[in-house]
Amino acid sequence: MCGSLSLKKSVELPSDIGREIFEVTARKFPGTAVKLAGLSKTVQYWMEWIIYETVVLDLPSSRTAALLRTIEAKPAEFFTRRIKRLYLSYSVTPAEAGRILSVCTGLTQLTCWVQHQHDGWLLRYLNPTSLSHLTRLSIKLDMTNYTKNLTHLDIVLPPPLNSGTLIDWEALIALPHLKHLIIGDLFPSEHMYLIPVLRQLLHSGPALEVLAIITNESAMRGALESENFDDSRMLIIPRFNWPFDLPTYWKKLYTSELDGWEPSADKVKKQQLEWSTKRCHPVSQTKSLSPEPNTRLLIL
Repeated sequence: MCGSLSLKKSVELPSDIGREIFEVTARKFPGTAVKLAGLSKTVQYWMEWIIYETVVLDLPSSRTAALLRTIEAKPAEFFTRRIKRLYLSYSVTPAEAGRILSVCTGLTQLTCWVQHQHDGWLLRYLNPTSLSHLTRLSIKLDMTNYTKNLTHLDIVLPPPLNSGTLIDWEALIALPHLKHLIIGDLFPSEHMYLIPVLRQLLHSGPALEVLAIITNESAMRGALESENFDDSRMLIIPRFNWPFDLPTYWKKLYTSELDGWEPSADKVKKQQLEWSTKRCHPVSQTKSLSPEPNTRLLIL
């Protein structure tokens, strides 16, 4: 009798253990955090830290509108503490971006491809406090100063030589912690001037581990290949969302299944392993006497 009564008693887990169970479940099964949040107010509080940790705003625009409504309904501190990775695509307007960025001052990663007519507009929303946390940045290069904390930088559509936009490449090269740099898209009619800059980055970047160039232009690829960079840290990819199609790319970012920097970093690691293997097993002297095409720059 006592045994049957004890089985009917409910068991309450300590709050910290319960939270960990829900958080592990939400991260293991991307997209379930929103459903779990409906179970109770306590679970909703736990899940909001995961739901808002990564915010991806692309089409449809209804997602941006929903976030803006939430911003009006909650204190700024809610977003400052929770949103750490923010992706603003071309579908977000400058006004929308400004409102969102005004409350997202605790970011560690920002991708902002918003179309804007005024150079440097983004600096209004990157105050010293927010810059102190920011380590990963993907923007159009219309800002002339960089936070020294940057470890990852994606320069989107670098300005043509005759655009009038002055870029402090020396400051970029000197960033002490910059490990991963992506530049693109590059076009032969506008960006040939960057080839010496790329060489200088590889030569002088104190911490650079990956230099990924985005271009699908055969003339630009040919020019880069002919330079014989001979550096396993460098590769050329055809598009920013490589190797995924666009819907898959955005979905994986939204569900935190993908870090946008991972594909190029993984490819460079594989390339370096291949190079190391070739050095350990060099070709025979007879083969080395015959000329071979340059295959040292990885082009995808």
